Amino acid sequence: MKGLAIVVALLVVVGAVASRGFDWWTLNVGTPVSQHSVPVAFTVSTGEGASEVGDALKAKGLIRSTLAFDLYTRQSGTRGKLQAGTFVLNKDMAVPALVAALEHGHANQLAVRLLEGDTMVQMSQLVQAAGLGSASAYVSAAEDPSWTAKYPFLQNRPPGSPQNLEGFLFPDTYLVNQGSGPTALIQRQLDEFGQQFSPALQAQAAQSTSVRPAESIFNIVTLASIVEREVNQPPDRALACDVFYNRLAQGIPLGSDATIEYAIGQWNANLTPADLANPSPFNTRLHAGLPPGPISNPSLASIKACIEPKASTYLFFFIDAKGVTRFSSSDAEFTQQQQQYGLAGG
Repeated sequence: MKGLAIVVALLVVVGAVASRGFDWWTLNVGTPVSQHSVPVAFTVSTGEGASEVGDALKAKGLIRSTLAFDLYTRQSGTRGKLQAGTFVLNKDMAVPALVAALEHGHANQLAVRLLEGDTMVQMSQLVQAAGLGSASAYVSAAEDPSWTAKYPFLQNRPPGSPQNLEGFLFPDTYLVNQGSGPTALIQRQLDEFGQQFSPALQAQAAQSTSVRPAESIFNIVTLASIVEREVNQPPDRALACDVFYNRLAQGIPLGSDATIEYAIGQWNANLTPADLANPSPFNTRLHAGLPPGPISNPSLASIKACIEPKASTYLFFFIDAKGVTRFSSSDAEFTQQQQQYGLAGG
């Protein structure tokens, strides 16, 4: 019996060690150092070995353990296959993805981060700053009518709507080969839009609910583009979109200052009486219904919020002096809240 107890004890110890080893491997090899996209330029010099690459990856904050990197490259047979060159890696990549990028990826890539809620003009400036081409070339490519035939979600836009890609240039961090140009980037953005605003979401948008009517892709993107500019806290998006649905249902102008800012080409502006009276069809203080098209390129979160709005009786909202979104059901309550909490930027 004593011998059996010793064997059992040894098995427990071995099991505990194995469990800890598995956890260590999972953390240091299978788990990225960040859950968020953080592009990092990384250079492998000619003649550098896997150990030197591992040290450099650790120094750049791309891996947790050089030992884990060393063991993985030995186990996977990739130690001698890492390419020389400059790469754009990302902190949301686990060790296998990093090694695959260094083994099979394209060297000399550029990263450009295109922000949620930016317009195509704002994106064009980021593209130029990243060295991917001129801002004017990006805008020209985004205004090319030939995209419509290539992507079904661009078709059936209402007559009179802008025939450019505003709203459909999906915001994300993109890694692109040097010299590929703005057109290749726009194709990547449209491909990504089609994947994110999936056929399942498109079908969901086309079905009416107790909260909203059946909507086209174009209308959802237009609403989401306004929500993206108007609301600064993700949990408020579904309620803000419901406010717009409620106003549309009652024939009340949307009253979005963001649409006026789009019309005058100035963001975060202190709108003057002349701005508020601007006759642009994008001025949703003057014109009821949706504006002619999107006013920004929204995130998937805003798109989903307008597909699944949160039911309410609210007709008004604003951002207060502390950045909190305040909702109200009447003009009197709206005015009282503004007096009580103040306005953002006020």
